[in-house]
Amino acid sequence: MTRPRAGERSAPEKMQEAFWLLLEQKPYAQITISDITRVSGLNRSAFYYHYGNIPELADDAIAAIYEEPDIIAFITSIVRQRDATGGIGTIDDIRAFALANVASPQRMANVRRLSLIAGPHGSAGLAAQLKTRVIDIWMAALGRDSATLNPGQHILLEFVSSGVLGILAKAPALFTAENVEWLSGSILPNVISQLINSLRDGGDSDEPSPGNTAPHQAGTASV
Repeated sequence: MTRPRAGERSAPEKMQEAFWLLLEQKPYAQITISDITRVSGLNRSAFYYHYGNIPELADDAIAAIYEEPDIIAFITSIVRQRDATGGIGTIDDIRAFALANVASPQRMANVRRLSLIAGPHGSAGLAAQLKTRVIDIWMAALGRDSATLNPGQHILLEFVSSGVLGILAKAPALFTAENVEWLSGSILPNVISQLINSLRDGGDSDEPSPGNTAPHQAGTASV
């Protein structure tokens, strides 16, 4: 394969761009290799030189998004609301960060692409990959290994990451300047941050030992 000239996109970049354009138009399951070669202007030999199938191309296209430092910062910002030493710190900083993301066309283009994965044109496999990457970024920011989480923390992580996936699916409609301004000044970012930051510690002291759970007193309603 010949190398691209200076300033010219590589064949994988052209095919990744074609993948995103097609995902805007049709569900992931309907995208074919012929579609990719037609939109990218490349031939099937070029496709098979780099990828074995559409899922491999999709993996590469999604991975390329996460090479953007702004996307990592955007996801990591959710957990960095503790203090001056732990991250963003104040609500004014959170608001400024969020509004800067909305004002950036490139950042919003990447968010739009994430919404295609999580939305109706995506697939269960693509959504699961996106959730895994979000979780991996959070775990790295918290200095935790997901394998060491206790059962309650696993449930909490699943709950919050699924919620974030649902938000990403509707991101273009939700992430307007007005909505971000309101959300950044509301309690919601702090609630999400507190939930994720609760995974920072082992939390074993809050977990009842097996067989040692105190029974409910008769006539007392549980919550």
